[in-house]
Amino acid sequence: MHELGICDALLKMVDKIAKDEQLDGIKKITVEVGTLSGVVPRYLEDCWTAVVDGTAYLDTEFVVEVITGKAKCFDCGEEFDAGINDKLICPHCGGNRLIPISGRDLTLKEIEAI
Repeated sequence: MHELGICDALLKMVDKIAKDEQLDGIKKITVEVGTLSGVVPRYLEDCWTAVVDGTAYLDTEFVVEVITGKAKCFDCGEEFDAGINDKLICPHCGGNRLIPISGRDLTLKEIEAI
């Protein structure tokens, strides 16, 4: 489950920012997850709970915003919404030669300090 490693890296990043900026605490963290990223939002939330256990971030709210991915068909040029769990074929021509345009990222969007 790579979500555990992602959450561990997020926690280290947030902790470094909090220390560098001399923040008294973190109230909320918001991340954006694209539907083509391969990251499962529910697993990310569960793993966050695990990595903050016993830390100063135990009560920090963790918000995951899902960003719809977009793909483009090489055969007909159609652009459409796509997710990693979708049957990845073009809804216009049925082609399967696709390129992701967006939705492959996981971004630390916001840190809300106390």
